[in-house]
Amino acid sequence: MTNLMWKAMPWLKGPMTFAACFLSIFGTTLQAEQLRVLTSMPPSFYQPFVTAFGARFPDVEVAMLNKNTNASVDELLRGNERQFDVFWSSSPEAFELLLQNGHLAVSETSGAPEVYSFAYSALGWTQKRSGPAAKTAGWDALLSSDRTGTIAMARPSRSGSTHMMLERTLQVRGWQEGWAYLLELAGNLSTITARSFTVLDGVANGRFDVGLTIDFLAHARTEDNLAFVYGTPVMVTPARVGILAGGNAPTAARHFVDFVISDAGQRLLTAPDIARTPHSASIRAEATAPYHQVLEDALTLNWLEYDAALASERYWAVNALFDAFVFEVFETRREAWRRLRALEAQREAPTVEMHRIRRLLTSIPIGEADVGNEGQTTSGNAFATLSDQQKDSVQSWRTASQRSLHEADSLLRVLEQRVAQDVVRD
Repeated sequence: MTNLMWKAMPWLKGPMTFAACFLSIFGTTLQAEQLRVLTSMPPSFYQPFVTAFGARFPDVEVAMLNKNTNASVDELLRGNERQFDVFWSSSPEAFELLLQNGHLAVSETSGAPEVYSFAYSALGWTQKRSGPAAKTAGWDALLSSDRTGTIAMARPSRSGSTHMMLERTLQVRGWQEGWAYLLELAGNLSTITARSFTVLDGVANGRFDVGLTIDFLAHARTEDNLAFVYGTPVMVTPARVGILAGGNAPTAARHFVDFVISDAGQRLLTAPDIARTPHSASIRAEATAPYHQVLEDALTLNWLEYDAALASERYWAVNALFDAFVFEVFETRREAWRRLRALEAQREAPTVEMHRIRRLLTSIPIGEADVGNEGQTTSGNAFATLSDQQKDSVQSWRTASQRSLHEADSLLRVLEQRVAQDVVRD
């Protein structure tokens, strides 16, 4: 009898094939059909699904490769050379990019792309639980000067959920107001991590107080005494699973996706060690965890849907702008905010110069209409190899970022010297 075997595959380099890797692990020739799943989900999420699927389809071997969403999209857009069969992610815009570039399989019966919502998610932050935890809170609470140096987030170009947080901010607040919020938030950051999981680890071990994250990652860490707070307004986004074009096991892929969206698969989502809100309304009705009601209320209000198509059109551009205006100048920007707040604390009312500095630190001189074409991925290697236009844009954005920070620094120096002189006179 052939039993299902799963393996969370590390990042594979060189020409080594999945079959060769399994041969090296198990030392035998594989006879069963092999299903290759590319996902940004952690093993704690997908292992129960693989086990339950294996009980139903023992002649299918499931090879899981965990890779962050942006790197996954990059690989698939470059041609899916390793012939993954299924893509599984919480980022709806990732599927929009794959759809636009023809990398999703199409149903032979309906002609529709083979992508399906399986869960709902929303964004907020996690912190150590101390007494009754708030279920929701306004995002502006994170801008308080009391939060300086206490907040962590992942780099959006390395984390699909953090990219979604950027887009959510831009869509709710508008382009310029959204960037103003993000640039001021940068002044309160302790660090920018490489992966979403590291944010949770840092809060758990006390490295920082607040970690921006997606809900299910925090809900599954109850053993670390973490509480999750949904940022209001709560914008709910669907997590998806899709069958990829060019895979080797389309039938097994169909069985796997069908299981994920079946009642049995949806019920798995409500287990405490997975802690996700199912897409199925009937299964959601069975769920009892308090956070399910927060998302249910948000779905009922439905005041603003997350525009995944818009996000996909400027996917690269939004990440590149964040890198140019926050990540690459992180220490400089954070220090500028520290200096401005120190000056503001010494004055009963902000001066004209302080208002000007604040404008420089919260403005991005790139219009929303200027990034649409930059964000579209119309060629297979657009993520891996930038076009000449993209390279020119990156350089232009870096120059604009450095110019605004230099001007802010000059104004800060003038004010600091003035304050020092006032102190001497007093």
